Amino acid sequence: MTPRTALPLVLILGACKPDLSQDDWLIASTRVLAVKSEPAEAKPGTPLTFTTLIANPLDASDASTITWQFCTAPKPPTGNNVVSAECLDASSLTDAGTGSSIVAATPVNACSLFGPSTPPGGFRPRDPDETGGYYQPLRIDVPGTVPTFHLERVLCDLADASIDIATEFGKEYVPNANPHFAPITATMGGNPVSLDGIPKSASVELEARWTAADVESYAYYDRSSQTIITKRESMRVAWYVTAGRLDTESTGRDGYDLSTVTSNVWTAPSTPGITKLWLVLRDSRGGVDYTTYDLTVIP
Repeated sequence: MTPRTALPLVLILGACKPDLSQDDWLIASTRVLAVKSEPAEAKPGTPLTFTTLIANPLDASDASTITWQFCTAPKPPTGNNVVSAECLDASSLTDAGTGSSIVAATPVNACSLFGPSTPPGGFRPRDPDETGGYYQPLRIDVPGTVPTFHLERVLCDLADASIDIATEFGKEYVPNANPHFAPITATMGGNPVSLDGIPKSASVELEARWTAADVESYAYYDRSSQTIITKRESMRVAWYVTAGRLDTESTGRDGYDLSTVTSNVWTAPSTPGITKLWLVLRDSRGGVDYTTYDLTVIP
């Protein structure tokens, strides 16, 4: 396969904030906004349920034409992409299923291909992300869109720690669970406003919420001190609409911030009608939740 310097794809990153353009919140065509797995983290070979959130303001996608494939190509150490360019080659893909939701088991060798175990072919083991996680790429092809890659967090053993530390870590670490949205609220000038009665061109503050239990603390192996410490997840919300204007495409809270609320300002369009709103909640370990609302602008 001819080497590539960049991949023509969209990444749905569970553990990172996506690199979004200034107006990425505006939905004007079919787009995969998120992939949610249940459970959010498990050992390789575990069957998981994967579900897509697809924004299409025109026509509903035919679910039978959506295909899923696991990539089995490790990323070269010198590569700049999040996934290997080989993930665009059919020879490096294994079928996982078809439809808007599938049940599939992550490859049993995910921790050697994409984790701390020694991979084949002379590649070096992967470094964990800032939460200690490793990720198996899963490609989703939806008609009318470029290929999308979801990075599924896989539970791997510590490979660079003493036996005592690895044993302790195995006892203390709890796999990630998906967070959950609470209903959003909307205000104008500090006063509540109904989502089905928003005045034209109004500036509306939208608040997204989750529960304190959704922000999990987790065991983390600190390689510099060779000790196990406790970290706390950060939370990010991605915002998307089909009309009007959002102040920003992403808001959230860092791990040290105990607040469970984040807000964004939406300026309603100047014409009456229904605007679709999509929200995607991600924790820093790859957990995902999403929800959809209709915002009705009245005459």
